[in-house]
Amino acid sequence: MSGGKCRLCCFGRLDLVCQNKRRAFFICESCGLITVPQEYWLSVDDEKRRYSLHNNSISNDGYVKFLSCMVDEVQKLCVPGSGVLDFGSGEEAALCQLLSKKGINCYAYDPLFCKNLQDNGSGFDIIILCEVIEHIRDIRAELELINKHLSEDGKVILRTQTCGDITKFAGWWYAQDLTHINFFNQKSLKAAAGLLNKRLCRTEHSDIFVLR
Repeated sequence: MSGGKCRLCCFGRLDLVCQNKRRAFFICESCGLITVPQEYWLSVDDEKRRYSLHNNSISNDGYVKFLSCMVDEVQKLCVPGSGVLDFGSGEEAALCQLLSKKGINCYAYDPLFCKNLQDNGSGFDIIILCEVIEHIRDIRAELELINKHLSEDGKVILRTQTCGDITKFAGWWYAQDLTHINFFNQKSLKAAAGLLNKRLCRTEHSDIFVLR
């Protein structure tokens, strides 16, 4: 069984990590990204229906608490007049709402929920991907889109769980979500940062990174 070529670095050999009744998972020998082949992906409609089951709104105290550290990271990087884009905001765009309440100019983008990408002139100073990159079908194309809308000195704040011990991957809760098709480690995150001509910087949170 072959997983094709890597959707991130385009390396031509992927090795099987594991397979269950629903999906197979392959790892890139070069960048370390683990991916799910397209044949196992949910349809766009099924994916959207799954997202609609989530209560990702500002009325959900637990979700607001989850987003609070993202708000903090944005505030650390913001200067007066900064333009921020919540890339893959979801239907409610809760993070965008929270940032707007802090006086930050934040725009929501999510093609699944008809939130269109606005032209910000010189580009956004900060683009946020909060629990988004693990869902993206065409990683390189989406990173190109992000780069296009990022200001010259702009930064990307990325939130995703990272894969540690590959021998425990099959039981990892993150791999059980059928909408998750990309699984990153430090090496593959650095590769993603490289495509944006950025360097990967850690934060105090194990799942939040700044590309600057």
